[in-house]
Amino acid sequence: MVRKKVMAMVLAAVVSVSALAGCGNTAANSDQGAADTGTGEAAAASNESGDESKENITVSMFLQDSADQAISTDLPIIKEITKRTGVNFEFVPAPNTEDQFREKFNVTVASGDIPDIMVSTYRDDMMKVAEQGTFAVLNDYIDQYAPNLKKILDENPEYIRDLRASDGNIYFMPFIGAVRTFKVWMLRGDWLEKLGLDVPVTLDDWYNVLKAFKEQDPNGNGEADEIPYTTRNTQAGVLAFMEAFGISGFEANEQFFIEDGKVKYAYTDPRCKDALEFINKLYNEGLIDPEYATNDTNVWLSRLTNEISGSCQDTTARAYALGTQVASANEGSDAYFVVVAPPKGPDGTQMTTSQMQPVRGYTAISADSPYIKEIVQLFDYFYSEEGSLLMNFGIEGETYTMENGVPTYTDIIAKDEQGRSILSMLNIYGHREWAYKQDIGYEDALLDKTYVDYRNEMEEYIRPTIPALSFTEDEREVINSTYTEIQTYKDEMINKFIMGKEPLDNFDKFVQTLKDMGIDDVLAVEQAAYDRYIR
Repeated sequence: MVRKKVMAMVLAAVVSVSALAGCGNTAANSDQGAADTGTGEAAAASNESGDESKENITVSMFLQDSADQAISTDLPIIKEITKRTGVNFEFVPAPNTEDQFREKFNVTVASGDIPDIMVSTYRDDMMKVAEQGTFAVLNDYIDQYAPNLKKILDENPEYIRDLRASDGNIYFMPFIGAVRTFKVWMLRGDWLEKLGLDVPVTLDDWYNVLKAFKEQDPNGNGEADEIPYTTRNTQAGVLAFMEAFGISGFEANEQFFIEDGKVKYAYTDPRCKDALEFINKLYNEGLIDPEYATNDTNVWLSRLTNEISGSCQDTTARAYALGTQVASANEGSDAYFVVVAPPKGPDGTQMTTSQMQPVRGYTAISADSPYIKEIVQLFDYFYSEEGSLLMNFGIEGETYTMENGVPTYTDIIAKDEQGRSILSMLNIYGHREWAYKQDIGYEDALLDKTYVDYRNEMEEYIRPTIPALSFTEDEREVINSTYTEIQTYKDEMINKFIMGKEPLDNFDKFVQTLKDMGIDDVLAVEQAAYDRYIR
């Protein structure tokens, strides 16, 4: 899916002769290694002709599109990329919803007509396809043609572990995020002031604050209509309280966690029962949203903007925006949200596993593409200082200017007349999240200083989650044949425990059923993959 253009190619081959630590065999280390990876000979040939003039190329790229603006070669940032690199694009856009994106990804792979470049945030999907031989092994190409990425990987070897497949090879160039903090705890600061309440610290404090929000009419309408805590994250939104009991599990990728070198499952841990008792108490007393299991973003937002709810767990950016949204919807309102530390549990535990992983996206190259080297060079440019500015801030003089050495978004991006966000405006200009390294300044520009400080302060409470693991085909078969059914049963029972439809006296029976369904087999697979990861 490539076609040549008749112009001189701008990309020049950049050769780095040192080996990439942990990236498997290289041509310098082993002739057999080059044969095994299928890249040694191709990389050497590319190196020999690297300084020669090349024709412009057009590459096809499969990627998740933005709801703000359909991807197009006419968008300013895309045009600027082509201008600087000589690489033209044929985009194969995929839907921006998870289910539809993954369906199109699978259909595209099954067709055998693989675009030159495929971009996805779904690691296991990409790993499975890579190990079937669909994507090019990039070990040697990164060594020889990606000096900027190689430097990042050398300085951050944990990124290599996240990228490495179970066969030991690297098939992807990563999108690397800048911020760790993800979801934070927030409350209406003006409600706390009105009711003379301190910021809650312990679970008991949270119970008392939510009780006051429920009973003391903080919205001032004279009605007992408050729903103190709401969520748009369905079950996960109320299971956030689990963390005060020392276990993670309220997000799908955190239900397995590491403790003393062992992989554990949150819902068979005895502490889960203690957490459910507390959450059930909140539910029974009307302190958490009775419709948490079905809420979507619109319902959640209406609870907050209509001043029915005054607390939730969500992103720092949401905390920043919510005060303005609530105040705008209610004349004379002085609404604002404060971000607070995670609730401290009975044994003093105060932590969160909610975090954004450094490696958040995966860019792969078709094994059949004739332009593997050139595509590696293209994306390596985005890890350079100049390329990073383009990917994070756009086009100098148009979407940003340099002020005292700091890139600063122009009004066309930061102060859109239609009220669209900075991220939305960048997407409209052609920004997309493929392989590059995010700049912290990009994130900071989305918030004012108070909320940047909130976000940074919350990092001290983050506890590492289980890393991104790579599974063999046999291990995937165990997970695929067992875990979906376990998840369905677990979700149903957890909701029943929270809502009181199933007595918590039956928790041990619930755990035994999970074991009968094969959770121990899944744990064994996770443990084996984790043991490989840390070696």
